[in-house]
Amino acid sequence: MTNSGIKRSIVAASMFCVLSGSTASAQPGASSAELEALRRIVQDVIKQNEELRKRVRELEDTMSKRGQAPEAATKPGDATKDPATARATEPTPQVGKSAKDKIQLGGAIEVEVKKSRDFRGVHSSDLLLSTAEFDFEADIVDWAKAELSLQWIAPTNSFPATPDDKITVNEAMITFAKPSVLPFYLKTGRGVVPFGISTGTTVAARLDESLTITGPLTLEIFEAKEDHVLVGYKDHGFNVAAYVYNGDTNNGVREKHLEHYGFAIGYGHKGETLSFDVGIGWIDSVFDTDGLSTAFPELVLAPKKGYTPGIATYVRAGLFGFSFIGEYDSAVREAKFTRGGQQLRTQPEAWQVELGYTTTLFGLRPFAAFNYSKSYQMFAAFPKRRTLYTVGSWLSENIRVALEYNNEQDYNKAHRGTNRDSDTATLRLTYEW
Repeated sequence: MTNSGIKRSIVAASMFCVLSGSTASAQPGASSAELEALRRIVQDVIKQNEELRKRVRELEDTMSKRGQAPEAATKPGDATKDPATARATEPTPQVGKSAKDKIQLGGAIEVEVKKSRDFRGVHSSDLLLSTAEFDFEADIVDWAKAELSLQWIAPTNSFPATPDDKITVNEAMITFAKPSVLPFYLKTGRGVVPFGISTGTTVAARLDESLTITGPLTLEIFEAKEDHVLVGYKDHGFNVAAYVYNGDTNNGVREKHLEHYGFAIGYGHKGETLSFDVGIGWIDSVFDTDGLSTAFPELVLAPKKGYTPGIATYVRAGLFGFSFIGEYDSAVREAKFTRGGQQLRTQPEAWQVELGYTTTLFGLRPFAAFNYSKSYQMFAAFPKRRTLYTVGSWLSENIRVALEYNNEQDYNKAHRGTNRDSDTATLRLTYEW
């Protein structure tokens, strides 16, 4: 029975009570037996009315729990006759995609087989998991995105030593940008500041990946990963950025403050056959770079006269599968420090050149690369020279295999080195997603 039928039954029963009372009063000559029978009938009708009201309340409560109006429990065709009822039964439109549809997952696993001879002449070989990385990227709104990269670092005895397994935050950045409206953008969080080439890339195939397995000395010495905030401008190939950060270096006079800064200017183009990228960067304290702060802990406390700035310049180009890269990074003046009771001076610098070639053959993408990098005044904290010969192939869009021979020359004994060379052969399998 529908709600309308129930309500009509209640009304009919009430009418019957009234009519019954009127009939009884209109028959003064009725006997006591007839009056008693009429009284029982009225009581039955009242009882039925109470039961019907209770049933109506139960139906209304049930429908309200289901999120429906009581009137919406009629036939589907009846809902379109009443605009209010039709609105109540229409599904709620979706405002946008949910957060989980806007989160992208990625990562990489690298397995290596190595055979090496170090500067002391010690031979070794190993099979190891060299990299395990997991990346998240979220762009819930079209004017901001967040990036998080977690990386497991394998234990190693090389410099700097990492004796235990550990998981680190490789990058955690928030970017506010909407190029269709404004060419300006803002980035903040933990990441590599734009000083030099942060990935040692060749641009023949991919602007954000290196063809070599081992990075050049410029990357190891002058890359700077900091908690920073950056304001940039990017339009028509030009990219200008300025950033502030609080590094490890301190003037040793006052408490730690947010006082370090840098900027970078670049121009690039990426086409089907020709790609190029040139730029220059400046950082106010070059000993805040990851390699130099480790190599010269004495200079983390900067002299009272100020910090030692650094400058970096680079050019990358790719044409018809061939690639070229050149980079030069340096401190702009000497810095004095004391080590082992001896007064020393250093003006660290490094440069690199790389030639590469990538092609397509039998459904694969083989490549080859040669990289030569050199450092100065590093007091054997890093090699004096590094030469890389790399060949390999992308087996698919996300699987790569490469073989590399790495020959390094140490500093001489006058600069606290061994004046010997080392050799390392590495076979690496990389799976990215």
